[in-house]
Amino acid sequence: MKHLFTSFLTVLIFSTAPSRLDAVVYWPGSGNGGNRSSAKVSGGNSRHFFAAELPGLSRKPLISEEVKIDGRAMTLNIYQLKMSWADLLRLLKSRMAPEYLEPGQDFLKMVIPASSHRTDRWLFVRAEANRPITVFHIEQSGKLPPPVWPKELPQLPAGSRPDMVMEIPRINGIYGSFAQYSGNPEQLLVSYTARMASSGWFNAGAEHSPSIRGTGEIYFRNEPERQILWIKFGADGAGAFYLKKLK
Repeated sequence: MKHLFTSFLTVLIFSTAPSRLDAVVYWPGSGNGGNRSSAKVSGGNSRHFFAAELPGLSRKPLISEEVKIDGRAMTLNIYQLKMSWADLLRLLKSRMAPEYLEPGQDFLKMVIPASSHRTDRWLFVRAEANRPITVFHIEQSGKLPPPVWPKELPQLPAGSRPDMVMEIPRINGIYGSFAQYSGNPEQLLVSYTARMASSGWFNAGAEHSPSIRGTGEIYFRNEPERQILWIKFGADGAGAFYLKKLK
């Protein structure tokens, strides 16, 4: 997962099409086989981190959304952070043990075991120049149960297993990430585009075409109800689907 080319995309704000089809964020599941256990504290630099120590972080969340992650009810809070990406990286790396951090090209995950029964999960997503960083936060209580792949989403690719399922009831959205699929991402997109077409879906772009050879696409259909579907196949066998029912 950490090798995916990642940019600003959130399953919450997918009511409008993203500007980049190569954008995908896997969180709070992990890319190392779905292991949700937190890193152990080690070393003198493993000092506690609190959101109040982040200069430029909005005091109140822009959005507070009730979600279900692998069937467990949680609250997803979204903030803005007015800080340069370089400054944020320096600050977190100076205060957190490396095992708490998982960096990507345009994102940084931070998982903090706050207690034996609670885990704080933070996701920092890099924005365009001169735009605030988007910050996602979930406080997870207890251990998550194994994810069950929802029937609303397309079938998993051969050999893959579900990594995380997030339901967003208010906007009729459901997101699922998976790992360990077999096959070429570009070829898989071609296959899934044909499969979606046979089920009445229309692709919004031509990412599957030989001239583009993309690995992600947006689809829509009006029957039996208006829906929009986003598919992404990433590197190292990781991928994700997101479905939103439109009113």
